[in-house]
Amino acid sequence: MKPLTIPQLYGFDIFQNWVGKFSFEELSVLGQSKPCIPAEEKINEIKKRINLEGLTVLDLGCLEGMHSSLLQENGAKKVVSIEGRKENFLRALIVKNAFKLDKCEFLFGDVNEVLNSFSGIFDLCLASGILYHLNNPVTLLYRIGQCCNSLFVWSHYADDNYPIGPIEGIRLDNHLYRGKYVNEDPYDIVSGLGKTVFWLFEEDLFAAIRDAGFNSIELISKEKHAHGPAITLWARK
Repeated sequence: MKPLTIPQLYGFDIFQNWVGKFSFEELSVLGQSKPCIPAEEKINEIKKRINLEGLTVLDLGCLEGMHSSLLQENGAKKVVSIEGRKENFLRALIVKNAFKLDKCEFLFGDVNEVLNSFSGIFDLCLASGILYHLNNPVTLLYRIGQCCNSLFVWSHYADDNYPIGPIEGIRLDNHLYRGKYVNEDPYDIVSGLGKTVFWLFEEDLFAAIRDAGFNSIELISKEKHAHGPAITLWARK
């Protein structure tokens, strides 16, 4: 009888079309924990700004747990990761089990509902690829400000040319944040949970982060992404 491979043993064959390009070398049933992907640019940018050793980290919209894995590898004491799409959450649990991510805890549900269901203060929040998938990203930023001391953001944002559509606004605590609504496919595994999402303008994204309680914001980079303008930010209280 032919022995099962490591991916088969841990259930990677249950799902097709994984987003992560995982390395199974040196992975064994009795082995130690290891990162599921090599070093990644966003984690490297975080490491330039803060020592992850011993930190508590909140990873929002964690997908299959790739960033969570690297946060543990770089010394995080605890990583709480939230994923709202059922298939992605189950994929993340497979990754956690296979790569022995004992410092990572994966929670399932809408990110705002999950954050309102427990209390705690985190040293760092990783919000990579999530804000532009929300109908109201401002509410989430305010919630992050209540429970996190620093924030790393990678996100698309609106400008005059993209997305196509009228300028609208979200009002919260007597502040108005401008942006544009975008339609998404809620069945796409890398999209949000709803059909309509809100992309903030760059200056309104900065304003929302400041109003959430982060008084120091660093613009790391901006890029012309295939799916719209994108920005990388680092914020601290």
